[in-house]
Amino acid sequence: MKSPYIKASGAGKYMRYIATRENVERLPDSRPPTQKQVELVQKLAHDFPASTKSDEYSEYSKSPTRAKASAYISSTLEANWNTAQRSDVYMKYIATRPRVEKLGMHGLFGDEDDVNLDAAIAEMETVPGNVWTHIISLKREDAERLGYDNASTWRNLLRAHRNDIAEAMRIAPNDFRWYAAFHNEGNHPHVHMMAWSAGGGGYLSRDGIRKIKSGLVNDIFKQELLHTYEQKSGMRDELVNEVRQSLQNLFNEIRDGLCACPQIAPMLMELSMELGTVKGKKSYGYLKKHLKDTVDRIVDELESVPAVHECYMKWLDLQDEVDSHYKDERRERLRLSEQKEFRSVKNAVIQEAERLRMGEITVEEVPSGPVDECDQQERSYIEMMFLDETTPLDERDKAVERERKYAEDGEPASQYVLGVLYRDGGLLMPDAVKARDWFTRSAQQGYVPAQYALGKSSSRTTRRYTTRMSVSVGSKPPLRMAAPMRPTSWGRRT
Repeated sequence: MKSPYIKASGAGKYMRYIATRENVERLPDSRPPTQKQVELVQKLAHDFPASTKSDEYSEYSKSPTRAKASAYISSTLEANWNTAQRSDVYMKYIATRPRVEKLGMHGLFGDEDDVNLDAAIAEMETVPGNVWTHIISLKREDAERLGYDNASTWRNLLRAHRNDIAEAMRIAPNDFRWYAAFHNEGNHPHVHMMAWSAGGGGYLSRDGIRKIKSGLVNDIFKQELLHTYEQKSGMRDELVNEVRQSLQNLFNEIRDGLCACPQIAPMLMELSMELGTVKGKKSYGYLKKHLKDTVDRIVDELESVPAVHECYMKWLDLQDEVDSHYKDERRERLRLSEQKEFRSVKNAVIQEAERLRMGEITVEEVPSGPVDECDQQERSYIEMMFLDETTPLDERDKAVERERKYAEDGEPASQYVLGVLYRDGGLLMPDAVKARDWFTRSAQQGYVPAQYALGKSSSRTTRRYTTRMSVSVGSKPPLRMAAPMRPTSWGRRT
């Protein structure tokens, strides 16, 4: 869509031109352009260099034919009418070239079924302001497929959108005047729409042009866009599910001490622990900036996971398909964390990190039936995760002692859990020295959560001394972090 404007006093020739030219002959592509056409194309490209960026010029350059030369010449002259009408060369071409699809004696249409061409010209030339000359085109294949290869369909479309166009041009509906004609030629059949305000006002900005174009696109391509939007929505949901599954797989690896994503593990543990300090709703929009930054970094790392990356690439392709209806340039492909439409992915990361912090089981249920010694150890561990103040004291004590036995046998996950229990209290009396001892034993075996806990402990100790923090009797106890659940696949070292 192009929207140049001209002075009303000189717009009569333009209206008569678009209203009376015949439907152009569609010549076979095998026929080369005439010498006069070649010379005129060269002159137009020189006089109006911006026209060389148009689709018509690109198609002519790739495969010069009479039809493509005619399409480029017509679109360029019409888009630069003010200048073209001052040139004898251009006006001679305009006066002698083939002319428009007619509705009766001429091709002009507007709000009324019967348009008096001479009266319309006389009305327009008395306007004290400008007249906008919108040129709206489609590709030939789209026009034919969607039924926009005739004047009546375009007339119905523009009538339906006349008030929207008036609003975009900042013209009151009662003062809005418009006439149009359809030119069914070349590879880009198009409609010329002349619009103005009866009071001489009106203003059209780039945003106004965008609104007009978007409204027409949504109507013309509504069925195709609806299908594409449905596909985009489905792909977005699939991507969120892949993110959740990838996080659960990653949590398994972290708990096993065999994490294959060392970049993500510390960030996940940091986010999981920091969420305990968040009051109120735990969603991306409510987090502080440093936590949002952590979530964004996790999402960027998850984008490299093959299943997530594949879904995101498919979604971007669908987005490009939508964009192609509105503009020629493809939008910049942003990282997943930068896409506003994927706030749900960020919230999925937060939800899974919170489940990790709370020690919820997210992958498999606790096994039932006969179990061997290793399965019994796993079951007792999982049972301990759900102990609270409603559990009898003797059951709590038994669960802790079972976990202590596994820790003393060298199990790194159990050593980490004991460290958490001594650090946060609850099932055991808080003891910072014992907590650090168990964290150290687990960390020495390469258990990532324990290594992270040690790092956090050291940074807290450093901050405490450097800031000379005093601890009073009434100060808040340390943040309690529930022990994470044990995966069903232990990956034990022998």
